Amino acid sequence: VSLRGLISAGNHNGDRGVIIQYSSATQRYLVELGETGETLSVKPENILQQIHVKIHGIISQPDLNGCTGLVWYTENKYRYSIYIGSLEKFASIK
Repeated sequence: VSLRGLISAGNHNGDRGVIIQYSSATQRYLVELGETGETLSVKPENILQQIHVKIHGIISQPDLNGCTGLVWYTENKYRYSIYIGSLEKFASIK
């Protein structure tokens, strides 16, 4: 996951980590940060799940078909953003 919209720990916005626990009492996830091993208690709305995908069916950019990448949803643009590591580029898809 990636962290976003944090206020009191804003220096961690953009950091990546792994969810290791959920507390129903506080309704927060405990996230272990990848680089430091530090743990943060984070609200669900401050977590951005990242998923690996394989692209197919793109007519306007057929060179992307068959590529794999890391995807996330960009709410303010109503699009999916995909980072394609093999091409070292970002793609934006509806």
